[in-house]
Amino acid sequence: MYRIIAALAFASVLSACDGATLTGDGGSGIGTGAQPLVPEPDPGTGGGGTDPDADPDPDNLYTSELDDAPEGLDVNDMTYVPAKDELVFNNLPFDGDKAVAGANVYGRDAGLSAILNPGGTGFDAYRNTAGPSGTSQYFAVFRRSPSGFSQVGAVGTDRYLSFGFGGAAAQRLEGNGALPADTDSYVFNGEYAAVRTVLVDGAPSAEIQYVSGLARIEVDVDDPDVSGAVEGVIVSREFFDANGVNIAALSGADFLSLATAEINFDTWTINSSEASAVRTDGEVTQTGTWSGLFAGPDGEEVVGIVVVEGQGPVGIDPATREFLTEDIRETGGFIATRP
Repeated sequence: MYRIIAALAFASVLSACDGATLTGDGGSGIGTGAQPLVPEPDPGTGGGGTDPDADPDPDNLYTSELDDAPEGLDVNDMTYVPAKDELVFNNLPFDGDKAVAGANVYGRDAGLSAILNPGGTGFDAYRNTAGPSGTSQYFAVFRRSPSGFSQVGAVGTDRYLSFGFGGAAAQRLEGNGALPADTDSYVFNGEYAAVRTVLVDGAPSAEIQYVSGLARIEVDVDDPDVSGAVEGVIVSREFFDANGVNIAALSGADFLSLATAEINFDTWTINSSEASAVRTDGEVTQTGTWSGLFAGPDGEEVVGIVVVEGQGPVGIDPATREFLTEDIRETGGFIATRP
């Protein structure tokens, strides 16, 4: 309860700061999945398939490495080529054909990005390059920080009746992330974006939504003595359908509480901890996990990934004005900087 109360305090501070939120054209609705009904993912492939005995790369973090990560979050590598504005996620089935040039490449959706990111300095939307018949449509959000110290991306698909495959990646591109020793605590502020997979009862496949928000991460490097502490909140959340139409009725419907996590000072990484979606009345509606990395020569940035699942709001009942809820999985990431 203490952590949720703290998150509410953060939310009251950040909710007034709407300049960096993603804004749309207004209206409401839910994106309609276009993929045909196909077999469910094999549950045996879930959890990422990573070797539990392998030493993780401290500069790269994937959802498959998070404690209690849901099945299907199998992304194990992410590459971005700025000169081509192309993104590649590895280990996702049916996102490209190796026989086709540019296999597995995700291109920036200029129209959708202009709606989701009108200022041009935050997250953009990407989709995998269309391939031959049978290739799935994947939806992604991605951002490289202006400094070039870090980048983060998240991806999901509407191919399945279940949440299907997807994942998120946070990467440290420069510096070891070590924070200066002359200050005990730090506050990082930045942006968040996510892909939301919605399971609508009776629909032939999942549906996709996008989420944006503001991130506030607080860090204490001295207490507790050995591990330090990191916690945060994602507020000012806006929701969009797959075409970028703002679902105005859901604006600020909930916030994400990122529970206190420990710091690995050898690698300047943040250990996995609990994440929760909390309605404004204090009810926890979705739960999951989060983790992150410090980046930059002096720890100027923190980059992280978040996954939550549960009953989430997807619209408003016109008769009762109550939230319509469905099973959702939200897979997202944030980049925040300190003064």
